[in-house]
Amino acid sequence: MTRHAWYLNCSSDDVGDCAILVGDRGRVARVAELLDDVSWLNEDRGLTTATGTLRGRRVTVSAFGMGAPIAAVVLDELNQLGVTTFLRVGTVMVLPPARLGELVIADAGVRRERTSSTYVPDGYPAVADHDLGVALRDACAAAGVPWRATVVESSDGFYTEMLDQQARHAELERLGVHALDMETSTVLAVARALGARAGSLCAATVDGTDAARLPDRERVALEETLVRVALDALVPALPTATTGDAIR
Repeated sequence: MTRHAWYLNCSSDDVGDCAILVGDRGRVARVAELLDDVSWLNEDRGLTTATGTLRGRRVTVSAFGMGAPIAAVVLDELNQLGVTTFLRVGTVMVLPPARLGELVIADAGVRRERTSSTYVPDGYPAVADHDLGVALRDACAAAGVPWRATVVESSDGFYTEMLDQQARHAELERLGVHALDMETSTVLAVARALGARAGSLCAATVDGTDAARLPDRERVALEETLVRVALDALVPALPTATTGDAIR
């Protein structure tokens, strides 16, 4: 039976079995440029969504803006339509030893946001899918880009919980948490609770120690690399996919 999404305005016939979730809707266009046979599905509420093909597999990309609540809505709707593998592709604030300009793979998330608690109980882990984690490592290494795998803490308050929180940052560094964002733990926990697989690959664009930001030109170049690496990892990690050549 064909299902229709409430907010994404598309049906189960419109999506693939895997999806890239991005915050900035401009990244949807960056992903779409690397896909074939692209169909644009939605623009309402800024939840830009498109589906194309890569190496014979249908891939959907959808934007959620900022924050965990709407990221969960987009993930949930896509899962209802049949998407079973999700990869968050975005940006993070980093803490030492992580550095600006790196790609960050989330092995797990600290659930400081509140959205995931509407799906799962306290203590439920936000853990990335193992096969996606391996594929992301392989793709980063093949691309020759600096990267690191770590734990990412996700919060709801950018100014109140992420920025200029030196005592909290020191504690996170001690615990081996080297990146912060607003969505990763939600994506990992909610996807697992729904029976789907999820991972997170982000570009380190803000330094949590002094709020320094990657210069615009470097950020644009890093995000282009981010998208290519993400796609190069996603399709080989799918259950019935085979490893292919890197995206040219």
